[in-house]
Amino acid sequence: MSLEVTSLGYLVITAEDVAAWRTFAESVLGMQVGQSPDGSDDGSLYLRVDERSWRVAVQPGADGGLTAIGLEVSSREAFENLRKRLSNSGIEIEDEPRLAERRGVLDVFRTHDPSGHPVEFYYGGKSDREPFVSPRGARFVTGPQGLGHAVLFVDEYERVRDFYVGTLGFQVRDVLVMGEPCSFTSPNPRHHTVAFVSIPGVPPMLQHFMLEVDDLDTVGRALDRVQDNDVPLSLSLGRHTNDRMLSFYCESPSGVKVEYGWGGRLVGGDHNTGYYDAASVWGHRPPPGTSMMDGLGTD
Repeated sequence: MSLEVTSLGYLVITAEDVAAWRTFAESVLGMQVGQSPDGSDDGSLYLRVDERSWRVAVQPGADGGLTAIGLEVSSREAFENLRKRLSNSGIEIEDEPRLAERRGVLDVFRTHDPSGHPVEFYYGGKSDREPFVSPRGARFVTGPQGLGHAVLFVDEYERVRDFYVGTLGFQVRDVLVMGEPCSFTSPNPRHHTVAFVSIPGVPPMLQHFMLEVDDLDTVGRALDRVQDNDVPLSLSLGRHTNDRMLSFYCESPSGVKVEYGWGGRLVGGDHNTGYYDAASVWGHRPPPGTSMMDGLGTD
């Protein structure tokens, strides 16, 4: 397991139409709009799914952009150990003035993984004094498992694997091979926190992030809202082979896919790495007239 990182704490993405993202997040996903951690108003949207003041931020910018993958570290001591260890291994560390205040954390530093994805390591995420209240009655699975998971397209598969597994100490839960290998890794019992795959011709990007809820009916109701509001459905309801998640995928207003699921598998420290050649036991089919690659966002 990871020596310092405990979970995926937050994501910061960009969108041309932040207002559309707010409607999507509240009305379809059941996320709650929060406040800017430092009280500033730069047009960003801060979204809650639990007691934290925010978990997903949407900043004005190009559709599909990824500003930060926020990885939470357990303590000040672990934070300093990680900073020193990364620096000693030749990884460039970036300190940005006031970034901790803007993120609502005690301290943070930035770097990039080998495919250029921006990664922020932090400790002390701020909790809100007001309870989380979903406008759609959703209860999200977070806590020690963190926000959920992120799946990345990369162009340096082996080097990215060495970064998350060799350097950060994430455990490889399994590998899915459908043409190209996809590694599913995590620092905690959630089956995967960061997964990554390299597909020829596809540039590095955030392919999707996952939100898990604690009730199957919540997934069904969200799927109804996707269809009722003409939100593009990327992959139909289905169950995955590896993490056993029952979920569907839809397209956010900025193009980033969102997986919305229930029943994700928890994995212990004695887990043996698995191998799969199919992503789903059933379902997860693309809309008629499109391919699985379209549904995965590789078009």
